[in-house]
Amino acid sequence: MINDLITFFTVAAQNRRKYPRRAGPLKAWAAIGPNWSAIVCLDISGSGLGILAPVAVSPEANFRVMLENRAVLIRAKRAWEKPGTLQGKPAWRYGYTFSGISADDWDAVVRFTKNDTVVVENKAQKDLELVRLKADDVARLIPKKLQDALLAMLVERRRLAPLDEKTPLVQFLYGGVVKRGSLALHKMVIHSRVRDHVTGEIASFDTKFYFDDQGNNVQMDD
Repeated sequence: MINDLITFFTVAAQNRRKYPRRAGPLKAWAAIGPNWSAIVCLDISGSGLGILAPVAVSPEANFRVMLENRAVLIRAKRAWEKPGTLQGKPAWRYGYTFSGISADDWDAVVRFTKNDTVVVENKAQKDLELVRLKADDVARLIPKKLQDALLAMLVERRRLAPLDEKTPLVQFLYGGVVKRGSLALHKMVIHSRVRDHVTGEIASFDTKFYFDDQGNNVQMDD
């Protein structure tokens, strides 16, 4: 879920090697085609991660790893692999090095490896610059079920025309993970437009959504 809901940027490798590695196992997923497949993160550091997967994973792939109650999104390149078996079935052990990760998520990884608090609530984090997602990013990073749910809420509020087979005129902007009460939720702003059938005038809206990693807890701000 949420896939890699992040615009990745490279973090210099030399700035990551000084950070320790922390052993798992940690709950994690790897992007296999359009879906997320459950894997196990065996260990993680500021420069890479080791995984155990019941399916073959691409040489460069996107991962979601749960660090306490926060999911971090990572893009990484394979450094080594070792095929084997797990409970009598094929399995693979891999070592990956980071090729892209958001600043927020990398900071969370580093805090985790140092046994510090993963989620930090502060104004700077809440006011993160929104990252505009391209259409293919939306299709790859946001499950279709969640997309449909968010757009349906906009239609219900008359901030978007009723959905049909045409692509809705919306723009997704991602704002990172923020604290709302005791929850760490993903922040998404959807820019939508709707035309008045009588006057022909177009009204624009920017609507904030917050949701958890499973897409079950969805909150909408007017």
